Amino acid sequence: MQRCTSLILALLLALAGCGRPSVSDMSSPEGKTVPKSGRLAAVLNRNQLICGVSGELPGFSFVDPSGEYLGLDVDVCRAIAAALFNDPDAVEFRNLNAKERFTALQTGEIDVLSRNTTWTVNRDTAVRLDFAPVVFYDGQGMMVRKDSGIKTLEALKGKAICTQIGTTNEQNLADQMRKRNLDYTPVTYEDVNAAYTAYLEGRCAGITSDRSQLVSRRSAFPNPADHVILDGLLSKEPLAPAVATGDTEWYEVVKWSVYA
Repeated sequence: MQRCTSLILALLLALAGCGRPSVSDMSSPEGKTVPKSGRLAAVLNRNQLICGVSGELPGFSFVDPSGEYLGLDVDVCRAIAAALFNDPDAVEFRNLNAKERFTALQTGEIDVLSRNTTWTVNRDTAVRLDFAPVVFYDGQGMMVRKDSGIKTLEALKGKAICTQIGTTNEQNLADQMRKRNLDYTPVTYEDVNAAYTAYLEGRCAGITSDRSQLVSRRSAFPNPADHVILDGLLSKEPLAPAVATGDTEWYEVVKWSVYA
């Protein structure tokens, strides 16, 4: 509790605009300081947070024409920077695709992952991530062309479906099609832009992802009204920031920044 109290006190002081804390400043009322090692110390000594994002998903993280990062995931990163440095701009954003995001976190390339990432039991255990509170409750959907006449998942039997490698969407699609005994051809891509390009070029009859992403990407299509998102969900997708497991102090900073 002393360690937790120390971190919460430091966060509240920073959020209240009391200046930029150093490692030695972050002490409890009993005078016990946070250890000068671990991710928290590294971030403070660097004077900057390194945050992994998508950078290509309007509403969550994307770059506007002036070069500024915007979106919900970006705001989470800025909130952590504000808590630590009293400066929401003390962030370096790194664009990561779905396949490389966890490796970047585990190897220490980034401090925190804030990239429309689903909290799952496998990622919590086998991948060894610690998730902060959920910031967006989503669900997986399917988008098709309006003139295709497709209105249900069953109507995609025998057809090609685009999705992205390294996501829960890929596995959820396989699970749902197997449960319904529906054959299909998965067309997978590492790059999210390549997946949507393939869909627009007609290489697949539908594309599946979180519904928020489908809505976001459709808004940038040449003719958004030509595409529809089917009713019904393939899964539940609670999206949350994550850090590498095993560093309690750093995890508490991220967690309580989201709470604040």
